Formats: sequence, structure tokens, C-alpha cells
Amino acid sequence: MIPSEVVKKIINKDKIEIGFFGKLDLTNGSDRIFCYTFSKHLNELKYCSSYLKENNFDNIKCDIAIFKKDFPHNEIKKIQKKRKDFLIGIINPSDKNHGIDSIKIADFAIVGSIEEKAYYSKYIKCFVYPLIEDISEKLIRKYEKRPNRVICYHGNKQHLDYINTNIEKAILRLIDEGYKFKAIYNFKKLGKCKKNIITDHIQWDKDNWLKEISNSTVGICPSTHYTGFLRTKIANFFAKKRILRNDYLLQYKNTSNASRAFIFHQLKIPVVAEIGGSFHHILGDETAGYLCYSEESWYESITRLCNDKDLNKNFSEKAYKLVNLLYNPKSWSERFLNELNYWIAHEY
Repeated sequence: MIPSEVVKKIINKDKIEIGFFGKLDLTNGSDRIFCYTFSKHLNELKYCSSYLKENNFDNIKCDIAIFKKDFPHNEIKKIQKKRKDFLIGIINPSDKNHGIDSIKIADFAIVGSIEEKAYYSKYIKCFVYPLIEDISEKLIRKYEKRPNRVICYHGNKQHLDYINTNIEKAILRLIDEGYKFKAIYNFKKLGKCKKNIITDHIQWDKDNWLKEISNSTVGICPSTHYTGFLRTKIANFFAKKRILRNDYLLQYKNTSNASRAFIFHQLKIPVVAEIGGSFHHILGDETAGYLCYSEESWYESITRLCNDKDLNKNFSEKAYKLVNLLYNPKSWSERFLNELNYWIAHEY
């Protein structure tokens, strides 16, 4: 329980001061979005002052201290002992290894999706801030200047390694028909994916990854699920034997989110995504993209968006407008502060 004087201090201030702590690696999405850009957008608000601090935590002057993902829990504890008059927030909590220790120390967590909030709320108070990149409109390419029949993926290599077999089969069919599938990921660090569905392996680089994405016809977003060997075998057995004939077999990580789709939307690239959680917000009504499960639905959706110029442009424009409306970073920054203040005033 936070002392009442700390609560009064925060809710009665005209301008809340928030510090983000930890050495940032801007090639890391969590550091780049949850710390660097989030702090920038908070600082644009009249009733908030925000700053970044990478080292020397002896003299912390703020109302709320937010620690980057994987900031050592023992260091947070040392800082907490020196200063007891601020709230402690952590980014992307984890209940693996020492992550649970940080959860026990912190007052709240910042997460990137409704899936993550639903899972980690059993441990700690969670506030959602979607993973929204700052992307210049200058990077948007006109449809006529994009290549034809180029399917694009960007993200982690592991998501490619565990890609749903229905998606894999659909892409193989498309490659046989002359389509290209380029995957943008860090293969220098993680090694190349051995799946034979990838025609172009593109090394992720902070200076070119957005240009590569914008130079595509359609983007795909598989759900992120690491099922493990035994669970995969069981799932495949049920699917092949059709024991549960009318059931979907859906799996995704507790940290799943739609951030990879947002980037496609911001660059006006239409999206085909696997059914799951956050993707429904924009893609659920099939006017701004497609949600798919079966091999045939993946094949048909990608084919339509690659070959129907008007459909591609209509979906792109609609998704672009929706992502700017629903995921405006300044609006989410204001929402974070409003929800935080309400929680402190009414629930503590």
C-alpha cells in the first residue's frame, strides 16, 4: 500500500513528473516505443513532464519512476530503499525467472495489449500502451510504385519457425504461382529461418526496415505461439483426425499484440492476420484487412489483395485512417495518465 502522503502528492500536482530509467537500445522495440517515444509523447502534454535517465540513479527526482524491460530487480530494490516517495512502474512484466521479483516490487506495469493485460493482471495493476512506432508519412509509397505480388513479414525469427502450418501451405502455393515472400528479421543475430517459404531474407536494420516494408504489396501477421513439441503434436493430431470438428485450435503468447500490423497500416500496406485478440480491433469487420485461419482463407485473402488494385488501396486507406484514429500515441498517453490518476485516487 502506497502511503497516503504519496498519493496526495501525485493527485494534487498540476504537473506530474515521470522518469524512464535504464540504458536504452533503440534497435529494441520495447526500449524504442515504451521508453523513448512514450516519454516524448507524455512530455508533449501540458500536465506532464517526462525525461529519460540511463545511469546514475542516486538522485532521482520524480513522482513516477518507470523502469525499462529487464531492468534488474535487485537494482530497482536498491533505488526503492533510497526513495520511498514515488510510484514504481515496470515495462513488459514477466513471470519467468527473476521477472516475478520485479512484479513484487513494482506498483504497476505497462503492457502492450489486451492479451497481456488479461494475463498479468493476476499479479499486478496493468495499464495498456499500444506499441505505436513514430513513422514519417514520407515513407509511404504510392500503390503504383510498389512491386506486385510481394508478401511481407517483419518481426522475430522464432515467429517464422513456429508459423501455423495453414499459413505455410498457403504461401507455398503462392510461391509456386510466382509470388515472393520476404521476411525482415535479425538473422545475423538469430540465424536464418530454415523454412522453404521465404524467397527473400532481409536483414533488419534501423535505417532500412520501414523502407523495405513500404516496398511490399501485402503484409502478413501470424500469431505468436510457441507451443512446444508435445503440445504441437497433440494439436496436429486433433486437427488431422478432426476429433473436434467445429472448433478452432488457436494459440498465442500472453504478450501477443497487433504492433506488427500497426506498422503495415501506417505505411498503407493492407494486412492479412491470424485470428487472435488485438487484431480484431481494426481487421475484424473485413473492411480494412482480413483475419484468417484455414489454408484456403490465407491463400484467397493474399491473392485478392495482391491482384485487386482497388481493394488493396481501399483496405490500405481505411486501415491507415483507423490506426491513426484508434492508436494515436498522444491520446493513449493522455489515457494512461487519466487511468493512473483514477486508480491512485479511487483504488489505492
